[in-house]
Amino acid sequence: MRKKKEKKVNPKLEKAKTVFKRVMSVITALSFLLGFAIFVSVLRANKGEVPSVLGYSVMRVRTGSMEPTLGTGCIIIAKKTAPEQLKVGDIISFYSTDPDPQINGQVETHRIVEKHSLITGEKEFITKGDANTADDAAPVLQMNIIGRVIFNLGVASGSVLQILQNPKVIFFLIILPLIFITFSEAVNLVNLIVNRDESEEQLADETENVKDKDAD
Repeated sequence: MRKKKEKKVNPKLEKAKTVFKRVMSVITALSFLLGFAIFVSVLRANKGEVPSVLGYSVMRVRTGSMEPTLGTGCIIIAKKTAPEQLKVGDIISFYSTDPDPQINGQVETHRIVEKHSLITGEKEFITKGDANTADDAAPVLQMNIIGRVIFNLGVASGSVLQILQNPKVIFFLIILPLIFITFSEAVNLVNLIVNRDESEEQLADETENVKDKDAD
């Protein structure tokens, strides 16, 4: 009886496949956690508050007070930043304490023109819109700062933000697919571990057979 020819396995190729699968598993897990964090953040955000995920917030510019730097309707990303690190010239997003009831409590995005230290040790900022002729009526306290603007996504991304602010859309377009992907990667990882154990057992048997033949 002819022996069945065994397929040669390239150890380097198998090792590369193993590393790739493990890396993909980690990336999938991190993506799932990020998507879940976004979902929970949107659900927990109170009315009038901006959701924050890992210190980053996405907002829409409502007025033209920062034109031409930030146009009306453009989407910006703000990063939570320590007050000590903020400086004159930075653009920040904050909850306004303007005496005007139509502005008070609303999210504003303006440039820092002055920075002061209070007796309490807290920082206070004077802000102004680039297109405005006067400074904002009320100073910005550090506790009302959402973050420093680090990126402008442009006006076209506004409709995307509206969609992603819907928790149902986030669940079906981000969370649910990530759950399936994570489950699939988990199955692949289990299969990988099982196949590795089988390969080690096979190698051990072959080694034992060789020893037996040498003994004969």
